[in-house]
Amino acid sequence: MQKDIYSLFALLPIKEEAIDYSLPKFGEIWICEVPVLVVENEEITFVKMKRPILVIDDGKEHFIQKDLKNYYGLKITSQEDPYQRKKIANYRAVGLQKPSFIRLEIPMKLEKEQFCYYIGTYGKRQTQELLKEIRKNIHVSLGKE
Repeated sequence: MQKDIYSLFALLPIKEEAIDYSLPKFGEIWICEVPVLVVENEEITFVKMKRPILVIDDGKEHFIQKDLKNYYGLKITSQEDPYQRKKIANYRAVGLQKPSFIRLEIPMKLEKEQFCYYIGTYGKRQTQELLKEIRKNIHVSLGKE
């Protein structure tokens, strides 16, 4: 009897998380397909664009409690603006091509299908510090720390 690779995994005592190593994780930076508002000739449309995103919740309640299926992230931009943006000092080391800033003012919900590919790791400790800063700015409880 011939078995495919997935049925062989079912026989092993391995958690599903251990098998799918390509799932986004807290503190990682991924390129994601996100909707962007475009205004042209007084018409408003949404266009999907690929943008770098820092994962601040991977379904483990880092940011939103009791939401175990969705991801949350922060957009990363190369546009410097002193308003609620955190400069990434080591941008090349985390997989970015130019000086970049994390936009703290816009946490966004993401679905698994929006993640295109992994580019680097910002770090769990640094990401926890960002969550503390977000909590201070928006004055709400953000789950586990």
